[in-house]
Amino acid sequence: MLEADLPEIPAELENSVNAFLEASLRHILQYENADAYFAALDEITRRSGVTEWFDSEMPYWTIARTLWDNAPLPSRGFRPDPLPAPKRNDPCPCGSGKKFKRCCQPRQQEHALGLDDELPVLQIAASLFTAKQRKEAASKAPPKLRLVLAELELDDSHPGKARTQLLKLLKQGGLDAELQARAVHLLGEAYNALGHQSAGEKALSDLLPSLKPPAAAEALHWLTGQALLDGHPAEALLHLHQAEALDPDNLSNGLFRVACLRDIGADAEAQRTAQEWLPVAQELGLEDAIAFFEEQASLATLPDAVPDAAPQEGDELETFADDATEDDHLMAIFGAPDELLKPIAGLLKAALRQPLFPVSFEPGPPGPDGDDTQWVLMPPSEVEQAQAAFYQAGDSQHPLDPDLIRQHPALLQSLDFLQQLDAFAGVAFSNAHEQFNKALQRQQERLIAHVLDALPEDGQLPWAWLEHRPLLRLMMQHALEQEDPDAAIRSLSKLLALCPNDNLGVRAPLVNALLRDGQDEGALAICERFPDDALAETHYGRVLALVRLNRLHDAEKALSEAYRALPKVLNYLIASKRKPPKLNPQGMTIGGPDQAWYYRQEMRDLFQATPGALGWMDSIKKRLR
Repeated sequence: MLEADLPEIPAELENSVNAFLEASLRHILQYENADAYFAALDEITRRSGVTEWFDSEMPYWTIARTLWDNAPLPSRGFRPDPLPAPKRNDPCPCGSGKKFKRCCQPRQQEHALGLDDELPVLQIAASLFTAKQRKEAASKAPPKLRLVLAELELDDSHPGKARTQLLKLLKQGGLDAELQARAVHLLGEAYNALGHQSAGEKALSDLLPSLKPPAAAEALHWLTGQALLDGHPAEALLHLHQAEALDPDNLSNGLFRVACLRDIGADAEAQRTAQEWLPVAQELGLEDAIAFFEEQASLATLPDAVPDAAPQEGDELETFADDATEDDHLMAIFGAPDELLKPIAGLLKAALRQPLFPVSFEPGPPGPDGDDTQWVLMPPSEVEQAQAAFYQAGDSQHPLDPDLIRQHPALLQSLDFLQQLDAFAGVAFSNAHEQFNKALQRQQERLIAHVLDALPEDGQLPWAWLEHRPLLRLMMQHALEQEDPDAAIRSLSKLLALCPNDNLGVRAPLVNALLRDGQDEGALAICERFPDDALAETHYGRVLALVRLNRLHDAEKALSEAYRALPKVLNYLIASKRKPPKLNPQGMTIGGPDQAWYYRQEMRDLFQATPGALGWMDSIKKRLR
């Protein structure tokens, strides 16, 4: 309560200040009259005992005015009714009869208490509410007070009430970033107190898209902790990776990263991470964090319960292989270190200035219609030799080895090798990473255009030829990264023309993009090319296109077929509200609730924007039962 340079607040002073605050707010809430409160101020200060701790010139009216200005008044919807600030030439509010500028104004900053930031006005006021007022405030009060009430419920061992209030508050919004993060933290505590971890994971995951970055990072930290408790460190690292991108300076990132790395056995990386974060904890003065990082920074490995057996022949080779796997795992999650990316980025930039080797195509087998549109890509001999050298080296050769690329520069004209480098791209956390991403993308785009320029007109590249797959995969990736809808449609359409069997599933995002762009005929044409499809995008995209084209008879027939093939999708589409099912991050079940949920999330707004579409689909469904 006193200024930070004082060594310690005496317990008696703290008790007196708390008594003053409680008595003041009790009076304010009971009478809601500023004049009556200031008239009673002398009696309140005397009874609370604060006058024994401060000099006789202490401007209690300043403290009292701050209390009044911040007190949540029940008659005003639990909002304050601040008083106008006194002007320099006004009579001093202390009652001395002097002007404000010649009385308390020069002294008001000399005293120790500063209520605006340091005293918990809302917390004390909320604790004084009657049960009726607390219930009313939980639904009508401003968001900041409702957050305080939820925290009180948690402190009073009512985590269920706290959870309900916090979920409602977070869904309605109105909190600034700091308070929203506090609300998410309390929500996690409520689920922990209830023992409802699975429900907490679902609730916080659902809230993530609507949260500001600090609050989203708080939610991800809670999910990280739960994943660690469940024995899933890889999942924990994925949550943590997102949290670090949102709030990189948060000390919890360091705490959780060390814990995750220890869990997967990456002891050396955990030790380095602790050493990096220890100065941050020391600067913040957080003793528990300092102790944790000091311990972890001094441990090369965690102590084992059972001593290791004596090394046997071949152990060194096996350990080397494990370390390599661990390093790859870490780089896949956190990105490669700058010292690895910088030289590769430089080599990629140099490759951008080099001419490309000519590529050629040989005729492939006749197409399904007996035509000669299928071709086979023949990589340049220089690229084939470089690829052979890389593959012959096996696991001992890493794609981020600059000496490898210097020895075989043609690797940077290999679509397959560029696709392997792509595993180390992603969200950039440093300038080196950003430079690597940009140079890699430019080289990929340059090589894709070079290959397509050499392809005969209307040529196709069958998926069956392994040489085509890196090109097709990179084209798919670049198409999905397009922010311009027209450019995305052009790229996806080109890819579908190159590989008409569509082994990559290009038709799904393409149909969705065409429908969103109002190209219903184009979307319908693609859907009807795949009548036996198992994708929701083609089955239900066909229905939506026909409805929008006012071909309701055909649309009813299409809906009947779609419902027979994928009934859960229709159920999820027409429901006004639907809880997400348990999702498998590793894949999707055709015909399962996860497929239905993903399609609902992606496209329900478009069905809803089509007048009468969902109601019509619901009525048709009732006849199909």
